[in-house]
Amino acid sequence: MMLWLSPLCIVVFISLNSIIYACDKDPNEGASVVAAGSFLAASSDQGVNWSPTETKGQMKFNQGTCRYEKIVQGLPVNTNYEWKVAFNGNWGGDKGCVGGTNCQFNSGSSGVVLLIYNSYSGQLTTSPLTSGETTTPGASTSTAVPTCSNPLNGRIVRAAGDFQIELGSSALWLATEANTLMTLDSASCLYLLVLSGLTPNKAYEWKVTFDNSWAGSIGCNNGGNCKFSTGAAGTVELVFNPNTKALSFRPLTTVCGNGECELGETCRTCLTDCGVCPPAVCGDGKCEDAETCDSCSSDCGNCPVCGDGTCQPNETYQTCPGDCPNELPGCGVFREESCEGGSQFHANAGVEAKRWQTPKPGTKDYQSSYQDYHTLVGYADIIYTGSDRSAADVCLETKHRYASTVTLTYYFDNTAQSNKCKRFTSGYTDILKAVVVGSDGSTLELPDIDFVWNARPIASRSGDYRNGQKGGVAEMFGWPHKDVKEECEFLAKAGYLGVKLFPVHEQLMSTQPFEDAMNPWYFMYQPVSYKLDGRMGTREELRELINTCRGYGVRVYIDAVLNHFTGAGNDMNQHRNPNGCVKWGNKTSSAPVERQSPFYTHAYTYQYNPNTGKAPSNEFPGATIGPEDFHCDRVLGSWSDLFIMNNGWLVGLSDLDTSKDNVRERQAAYLVDMLSIGASGFRIDAAKHMSPEDISAIMKKVQKKMGGKLPDDFFVWLEVLTGGEAGVIWQGPSWYGTMFENILKNDLGSDSEVNKIKMWDGLYPKEPFNNPTVSRHRVVIQNDDHDQQNPGSSSRDMAGAGCVLVKNCPASDHRNFEIRLFANPNGAQNNDNDWPIRFILSSYYHTHGVLGIPDGKSLCDLCTVTCASCRNSVPYIKAHEPMACAYAGSGYTHTHRDIAVINAMRSWMHLAPVSGASLGIGHCG
Repeated sequence: MMLWLSPLCIVVFISLNSIIYACDKDPNEGASVVAAGSFLAASSDQGVNWSPTETKGQMKFNQGTCRYEKIVQGLPVNTNYEWKVAFNGNWGGDKGCVGGTNCQFNSGSSGVVLLIYNSYSGQLTTSPLTSGETTTPGASTSTAVPTCSNPLNGRIVRAAGDFQIELGSSALWLATEANTLMTLDSASCLYLLVLSGLTPNKAYEWKVTFDNSWAGSIGCNNGGNCKFSTGAAGTVELVFNPNTKALSFRPLTTVCGNGECELGETCRTCLTDCGVCPPAVCGDGKCEDAETCDSCSSDCGNCPVCGDGTCQPNETYQTCPGDCPNELPGCGVFREESCEGGSQFHANAGVEAKRWQTPKPGTKDYQSSYQDYHTLVGYADIIYTGSDRSAADVCLETKHRYASTVTLTYYFDNTAQSNKCKRFTSGYTDILKAVVVGSDGSTLELPDIDFVWNARPIASRSGDYRNGQKGGVAEMFGWPHKDVKEECEFLAKAGYLGVKLFPVHEQLMSTQPFEDAMNPWYFMYQPVSYKLDGRMGTREELRELINTCRGYGVRVYIDAVLNHFTGAGNDMNQHRNPNGCVKWGNKTSSAPVERQSPFYTHAYTYQYNPNTGKAPSNEFPGATIGPEDFHCDRVLGSWSDLFIMNNGWLVGLSDLDTSKDNVRERQAAYLVDMLSIGASGFRIDAAKHMSPEDISAIMKKVQKKMGGKLPDDFFVWLEVLTGGEAGVIWQGPSWYGTMFENILKNDLGSDSEVNKIKMWDGLYPKEPFNNPTVSRHRVVIQNDDHDQQNPGSSSRDMAGAGCVLVKNCPASDHRNFEIRLFANPNGAQNNDNDWPIRFILSSYYHTHGVLGIPDGKSLCDLCTVTCASCRNSVPYIKAHEPMACAYAGSGYTHTHRDIAVINAMRSWMHLAPVSGASLGIGHCG
């Protein structure tokens, strides 16, 4: 019978004691096959290096192994050499390793090596031998020739990275660079590439690419860039394991002129050690040695000429935008951030490699406010050291693109130190300035740092305020900070506990209309950073507003957005809709131009980011929030599935992965920043789209940063609106019912702390108390709120228990509902203690358009793109009017100024009634 060992060698068993070998017809039968290289002169054969006619390099066909073999003996041990196979005394048609390059081998500890040429596959391999080993047709070597299982057989494997220009490449991170082709070493089954001539003792980054494309590239740590560093010789060997997909490296020590051809040296880089390179033969189909596109276009191809209309392999959009498009074909858009499975909610693997999208100084679209966000981002983290908050550690938390090689220096008020943290006490009365500088010259200037002890003390007033845990709060929807500051004195005289501001973070702005209006109100709920430079005013104006109000005894509460950042497609990129190819441009932000942050989302993008060479991802450098900090993109298509409601992207808003500890830390620092500037609490927007565990964990971090105890007058309230999903929200296994209170108790430690985490309710008939298990002192209530002003809003139904003023609700009806909010709210059992925090909304009439705000930033005059569709221009109207009456005029509504409503609130607070005259509005009815 016959047993097939391989397609090449057939073994026929004649008897138990005799074996006859037979090979397929040798493709090189009759030819002279010579192993030529840098080893012959050093071997015991003492032949001529790199001579295709050197008979001492003659290889013989082994009928036992079906291959050409040559045993080289007497070599210096542990020395590197190079070789090729030449035929019939000529270099034309020679065989080498991947791409025709010289093959490499090491002489090992014996100085004896078996050179192997497989004439059937054209593959060259080597195997170290012990002294005296031989191969014969009748027996194999005593050391088996290694075999290699390579799942990437036939594919082009390259190392791409930020070192390529130093090798003569036209750009960094090229997947097509010829100089970075990796060669499979069949003995170790590893792809190897030796890089020499790099800067000594320098750190670099790299990845492995396939078939001249970035598709399917492999890196480190879930797809991120791998790092390597050179030694004193500037030489390194990159290693890629095709079976484990692991990338590694080892620095090499090479000394040209020491008489040894070491790994990393070649005949081209060190002639004295490695000998003369074989001559290149133009026309043999290999681009070898000194051949170039100029000297041998038949082997090396035509040289790229920028402007010839052809995108050559060595050209990119960055080096030749006229020839190479930087975008997907047709109307295609990137979809790389979409969830890959039904249970997945974290970002896709490898997405972190897309970070650092901000342009560098001097490049297209850069502006000075972007600082060095292309390589360095960070924020100030304030950690108060005790519950009296008379001292705090300020830690400058940073992320550097090249953190392994760059040293950072931290400047606090121009004083440098190597430690990122510094302690301050209440004796420090300035506003702290912080700057971080890298050893590479990168610089990051952080926003002002305020301390809670520098905020003006809250003036004492009579009334049942319970140290800030009871009272009426006026909400100022669309009121600029300067106007709210001017209203503080009135709010104090009227007896309000505090005033609530809408989001103060840096937020989305645009130069083109949306839904017929410029900069609609909902842009305020689309953060682009956590800097306190919102549409309603700057950080300085916010500080002044808060201190003014506190000086009158009025606390300030702020709308905080933790669930998401700006909507996908609202960023600095260019976009298009795949249906119809309609394009739109970039957005801007609410911050002063010298402070504006860049921001990026992935949706509807079709151009590769010029700074990363990759598809755009979700990144907000001004907040130190990057691609890994978001949920994978999933449509929020169900209001009865808790998983989707928590992890889905609400109306396309970039959904933060608040299960991640670094995200929670950043958000807690954002809240503490606002507390340090003097805020007293927060409304948490879109809270039902965050899991209770995440919210509780964030509050625990706030508690820790505030010295281990939340301030006595602090509270937050969670926007958990309910409709058809009320059952799952309140009765889910760990949602906002009893289980949530248990989670809070476990994280915050005491009932008094838990009581500061409150829920929102409107007490509308179709939502009877939402969840009766929530203690009434943990619920805040309201009649008319800003969401209901949005046309078509159906988030709740007031039925006969309330009405929205700006939706044609008669002033008398609205007034009566607001009075009832304080005098006898629906379902009150103990009006003095139930629902201790109650809100009044002062907004503006939508006289000029349903979405814009009369702050001067919704004027159609500001439009620069597609302006014909701007049909609802909203003129500027000043919000603060010293003599304004509630329910009067066509601008801002001033509901909080109604005398009857004020006196209902004051009665609930055990305060005497006041007259309009005592408030300076005696002329109001």
